[in-house]
Amino acid sequence: MTSIAVNKNIIAITRGLRIDCYDYSNHKIIDVESRDANDSISDIVIASNCEYLAIITSMSKQLIIYNWPTFKTKRKYVLPRSASKIRFSPQSDHIFVADKTGDVLMYDISKEDDGIKLLGHLSLLLNVLQTSDRKFIISSDRDEKIRVSCYPNTYNIHTYCLGHTEFVNHLEFLPHNNKYLTSTSGDGTVRCWDYVTGKMHYSIDTFLDINDETLKDDFAKVMIDEGIEVNSLPIVHYAVTKKDESCSILAIAVYNFNKILVYSLNSDDECFRHRLLQKIDVEQLPSSLALHGSSLFVYFDVKGTVLIYTIKYENTNISIELEKTVQIFVNDQSNGVSDMENKQSIKLLYKRKFDNVQEYQERKKQRLGKV
Repeated sequence: MTSIAVNKNIIAITRGLRIDCYDYSNHKIIDVESRDANDSISDIVIASNCEYLAIITSMSKQLIIYNWPTFKTKRKYVLPRSASKIRFSPQSDHIFVADKTGDVLMYDISKEDDGIKLLGHLSLLLNVLQTSDRKFIISSDRDEKIRVSCYPNTYNIHTYCLGHTEFVNHLEFLPHNNKYLTSTSGDGTVRCWDYVTGKMHYSIDTFLDINDETLKDDFAKVMIDEGIEVNSLPIVHYAVTKKDESCSILAIAVYNFNKILVYSLNSDDECFRHRLLQKIDVEQLPSSLALHGSSLFVYFDVKGTVLIYTIKYENTNISIELEKTVQIFVNDQSNGVSDMENKQSIKLLYKRKFDNVQEYQERKKQRLGKV
């Protein structure tokens, strides 16, 4: 779930069925209509041409596209199933929907027609995007897979990017070289791929910079009680931005870790290296985060605040400083999503492991005991 979208013109934040669009001086509140009292906005995205903003809702399954800067509704669709992620095409003329049954749908925003099913996974889809040359659709799921499908003939699977050991929840192209795809996972790693060949070129293990066995053990104990075996802390939020032609900046929030990890990732031909730039202290797990240009945006739903950090580049030194705090939904009396609710949502992505053999043996003993 993403509750913040940013470009050079606005910061758009969601809470419940409301959107606060802040243009760096004024706030514009948009209320989304729904008959379901438990409904909420589950994802928000801004088109690369800065002309459209789109959201999806969880219960009423609405896909709504707004014009910018008027915020008038351009298109409204009802999705066939609940969705987990939406993305605009690179040309901002289509929108892709990853739904929770494993299908990717495509909507032409110039038309009112229903979406076209492009492809399907056998697992819950968590992310989707299209390459800038429109040759491929890349999708990721709960079953550790990243699939690269040809477009428009998406029945042709070009390759898979395999290596993650848990769900793959984020996909982003490497901003300074979009030949490469970056991904994050419940296994706590960021991986960099040549998505055409499916080859993994680099991996960052965030736990090496957390280095807190107690955090990991506490999480493992909670999860084992729910029938889930884990060996790492999952990455919850992820954002990327371009520094220059050879370097990108990555911002990462990890489950239960009250610091945001900020890295630089450099590449020279096929040689990669990364550096931990800073650990930014936060009071709790953020609701969402975003990078745009030289700014990092960190959103806390319960407090209704966005912290805006400036990334400063001085020769080879990179520093990150808090620039200002923006209060959003000022007159909104509704409760935000708590830290506990944020943490609970990530747990649902893990697959339960059942020991059917042990269960069978126990039932067998019970039957024999009755004889």
